[in-house]
Amino acid sequence: MSEKNILETVGTITKKEILSTIEHNTEKALVLETRKPYPGYHGTTIPDQLNPMSLFFVTDKKYTGESIIRANMAVKKEFNDTFDAVPGQITVFNSLTPCIRIKDLKSYDKVTQLIKLYRKNGVDFMKSRKLDEFAGLIKIRKYFELEKFDENLYKDLQIPEMAYFVIPGLLSWSVFENLTQNMKVNPEYNNFDAALGVFFTPQGVIDTVRIFKRQIDMEEIKLLKSRYLQEINRLS
Repeated sequence: MSEKNILETVGTITKKEILSTIEHNTEKALVLETRKPYPGYHGTTIPDQLNPMSLFFVTDKKYTGESIIRANMAVKKEFNDTFDAVPGQITVFNSLTPCIRIKDLKSYDKVTQLIKLYRKNGVDFMKSRKLDEFAGLIKIRKYFELEKFDENLYKDLQIPEMAYFVIPGLLSWSVFENLTQNMKVNPEYNNFDAALGVFFTPQGVIDTVRIFKRQIDMEEIKLLKSRYLQEINRLS
């Protein structure tokens, strides 16, 4: 694997998911979870989980990215298990609200310990309340490690079910969502989940589409990329 084919960068992912409050002790903090992690994908269903898939700790105010990263580091030193955490924003009560996205937590029983440790390290949370399921727009900031597969097409080296392809420019979520829904009318292209991605590189911002599909076939992703670009070009 050539170093020239590896892209390591930070960026953002924007997606829409079905969310609701978790039914576990959260130390009176508002914690949301995804009911279906990849709503556009309908191949192999994900069974009921005894451990959380993705959790969103909704913070009481906007903390700087540096503050969250430093809190993450401090919490991980004291926490007695592993987890992944990144800063983000989530649509709650019709407004974009800051949060911490938590993944890879082994048990819901670990939530209370995490909440206490974050509070100990200067991050507090919105007061808990019961929310019915709702579709929320989520934007997270994360690190990417990618391998170039083809021109403007990348494989995710950390999550093998994911791939990314470059698009000509920024799309609003509503335009992207409508475009994706129109594409899925064709049964040949309807079995995937899509999100918007942005990579920050020394050369500038790169706009992308993130595709999730189990047993991903990169040749199929090349075809999907071609279809997306055709539809995007039609809009211009």
